[in-house]
Amino acid sequence: MLNSLVKKTKIIFGKRLRGFRVAAGLSQRDFADFMNTGNNYISELENGLANPSFELLICYAAFFGVKYYQLGDPDFPIPSLDQLPASTLRKITELEKAKQAAAAKILKEKAEQKEKGLPGRAAQLHALINKGFFKQPKTARQVFAKLNPDIPESAFGNYTEELTKITGTLSKGRFAKLLDKLAPKGKSTAVRFRVKAVDQEGYENLGNVTPIAAEKK
Repeated sequence: MLNSLVKKTKIIFGKRLRGFRVAAGLSQRDFADFMNTGNNYISELENGLANPSFELLICYAAFFGVKYYQLGDPDFPIPSLDQLPASTLRKITELEKAKQAAAAKILKEKAEQKEKGLPGRAAQLHALINKGFFKQPKTARQVFAKLNPDIPESAFGNYTEELTKITGTLSKGRFAKLLDKLAPKGKSTAVRFRVKAVDQEGYENLGNVTPIAAEKK
């Protein structure tokens, strides 16, 4: 009886938390970054699979400008974006500006590459394969860092779209076949791309630690 009640309460809270997040226009990753937690943990909370600490409840409530007990109250209305605290709105505005700046930078770099006759993403990735960069399993972040050495790792969160495109390019067609050829001869393993895989910290999303090449038995 008690276990059933706890499970039901966690599910209700998870749905409510998702509602608060969506109303604020935030992805799980964005919200997790604001709360200094992993986005897989936010996913578990929203699906009723994790127990938030009291300290986290206080942080979530402060972020959305409500009391901690109102987070899980189905009768309490979820605030709209313009009803959030000023401090939260500033953070969201800064995040959007950072994303727009990152997107603009990528477009500018692509235009400059085209103007200078520099190779596009596909040609760059093909060159990395030929140079042996993928002899060991790599992540999307490692590939992005190799192609963009001037961008600090702390800013990678602003380039999730580019990370996703890198994964998409490398996980299909001729690129997948080229990587398959890197498998050691005489062994049953094959080097392949996987769109999703869990790393040592338990993350499972493209923008964070998606393995680009991994040995698969």
